[in-house]
Amino acid sequence: MKRSIFQEIGRTQRLSILELLKKSTNGRDVRDLADSLEMSYMGVKAHCLDMDRQGYLETWRQPGNRGRPRMFYRLTMKAHEIFSEEKNDFALSLLKEARQLFGPTAPQKLLMLHFRSLATKYREAVKGETPEQRARSFAEVRDREGHLSQVEQGDAHWELIESHDPLQSLRMPYPEIDALECQMMSQVIGIPLHRNVHRVAGLYRAVIKPQ
Repeated sequence: MKRSIFQEIGRTQRLSILELLKKSTNGRDVRDLADSLEMSYMGVKAHCLDMDRQGYLETWRQPGNRGRPRMFYRLTMKAHEIFSEEKNDFALSLLKEARQLFGPTAPQKLLMLHFRSLATKYREAVKGETPEQRARSFAEVRDREGHLSQVEQGDAHWELIESHDPLQSLRMPYPEIDALECQMMSQVIGIPLHRNVHRVAGLYRAVIKPQ
């Protein structure tokens, strides 16, 4: 996270609001945000109005069945910069050096070992008897690590949603990361999973669900 932006955003409550909106595809209204954060309606509204003036939020109105339209907030491109990807310069350099020293397959082998170690680490932390319980526990762990993860109920089954990608700069030169990461998640949760990614105007949304 960029220090100058963090200083401008200020309070942790504001960052919590931004994280909830980052996880949302279509935005959320003040009442919904207040209920999720267990904050007062007026407190959340004041934060949203202030961040709107600073250019981090934009609004749109959804007509209701009765009364005035509901006002929803969503992130602007300026706000998406707060969640800019982590720098992976060291990892990129290490993989490049491995290729030069040990041959063209060395980066793939290192990545495979890395995700194998991740699977072991997550299996020790994740709890639950059923795949859905393990998925929810896994999402909690990943959310604390900055992936902005949550489990939602889909049309036919649960879906693990991740709204931030710390590995983005590694995926272009090493696209095999997608398959390795999905395989790791399948091992941790205990069933085969499918991963689908959407990237639109700064919005990142990875949907991981049972095959």
